[in-house]
Amino acid sequence: MVLENKALRNKITSILNYYTIKNFDKVIEEANRILKKRPNIDLLWNILGLTYQQRGNFEKAEMNFFRCLQVNPKNISAINNLGNNYKYLFNYSKSKEYLKKALEINPKYLNALVNYGSLQFELNQFSKALELFNQALLIDKNSITVRINLVLIYQSTGDYKKAINLLKEVNKLNPEITRADKMMSALINYNENSEHLLMMEKKLKEFNFNDDQKIFLHFALAKAYEDQKEFLKATEHIEIGNNLKMSSSSYNLEREKKLFKNIKSLFNNYNFKDNQILKSKKKIIFILGMPRSGTTLVEQIISSHPDVYGAGELSFLSRIVYKNFFNNDKINFIDNFEKLTNAELSQISNQYFNFLENFNTDKVYVTDKALFNFQWIGFIKILFPEAKIINCTRDPKDNCLSIYKNLFENEGHWCYNKKELIDCYKLYVDLINFWKKKIPGEVFDIKYEDLIASPKTKIKELISAAGLEWDEKCLKYNENKNAIKTLSVNQARKKIYSTSVSLYEKYKPFIKDFSKYFE
Repeated sequence: MVLENKALRNKITSILNYYTIKNFDKVIEEANRILKKRPNIDLLWNILGLTYQQRGNFEKAEMNFFRCLQVNPKNISAINNLGNNYKYLFNYSKSKEYLKKALEINPKYLNALVNYGSLQFELNQFSKALELFNQALLIDKNSITVRINLVLIYQSTGDYKKAINLLKEVNKLNPEITRADKMMSALINYNENSEHLLMMEKKLKEFNFNDDQKIFLHFALAKAYEDQKEFLKATEHIEIGNNLKMSSSSYNLEREKKLFKNIKSLFNNYNFKDNQILKSKKKIIFILGMPRSGTTLVEQIISSHPDVYGAGELSFLSRIVYKNFFNNDKINFIDNFEKLTNAELSQISNQYFNFLENFNTDKVYVTDKALFNFQWIGFIKILFPEAKIINCTRDPKDNCLSIYKNLFENEGHWCYNKKELIDCYKLYVDLINFWKKKIPGEVFDIKYEDLIASPKTKIKELISAAGLEWDEKCLKYNENKNAIKTLSVNQARKKIYSTSVSLYEKYKPFIKDFSKYFE
């Protein structure tokens, strides 16, 4: 029996190691093999839940966490993981319930404090998030994770000094956390202070970094050299960073092409006038477009209006569309799409409005700045007939360059490959043109360059297009305290400036083979 227990412990240790190296197939295979004979090992149910969570199968993760809690109702790790899993499922009330339950068992349980703080941050409840993360920092004064989360809050709310000080602390605690360098680069003007630039160059030479660590540094150094107008050096780091990132990313452009084709085919003969969905008290303003096209600036302007709540980038509409209108392959649509009744469509629409209740705002107008909602404009006009759609545009070369020279948290391979980037840009333009032809007058374009050149005129046009009465506060958008959680965290709080206009011309001599893809 002793040998058997030792053998079992070794097998479980092996499974945990497979999880650490992300060999999830092996985790599932080995854990299920043991659980068939020994279903009362709660640790294995928990690790299976985490494995499915890592794979994005949150429903199956939920099932495994529950199996864990059936075996051991006091498994605090599973309770915490289940709470976090509900956040991924957009069930925020359940997420709060389980995270609170974990903290009732142990008020100093760091993982639950961090997850609960992250949930509050996602819901724009920044004071509550700060309180939770500061509690966590008292428990673990050397925690890098807690500091990074605090930085996200401070930079989102415009408290850059505190954010920079915390990032300096991270650098002292562990100089190999190069994500901190990348985050700091967004908050520093290297034309005024090059100390951090020199530190990053030194790190790159002296540390034996892995590719992920190098990626953060190269994109941070690119931004630093651009500030100093050293465009050749900036380009060198942009190219290295993109090549490294591309090798570790995955993206199926052909799949996207098929999806866009299917969207156009679905709506080509659709009659939007048949919809009679009941009006909602909330009025949604969808701000969309390609990354780096000025969407954050536009949301800051619109959410400066006293009647508007700026919700930021909400991914919930995509979830609704995929859940209700797609087959399991997420490319082809359900056969009975055009047979859905107004009552059924209203139920789907209400899923979105019920989700908005998590933000506890009494304002009538709400902005949703999920960029790729341009794919779902047809669904928007079905589910929210009164919604306003603002499409942000920018000079194509400047726009694509800005995407190429920035590191994104969630975008795929296409951002880091010049040809795929421009192919995706063309897909976007083609689909927008389709919507404009199909539902003329429903999409309002705001061009970044026009907004910069004639801010007062264009801001008034923008506010009118959003369905709002004019308010002078919209001209003082840089004083807006609304949180910014995007790459434009620093720029969008400044007064309008023109340095990003025609930026491509400054890089043109150095970035090879870029313009030919526009031909």
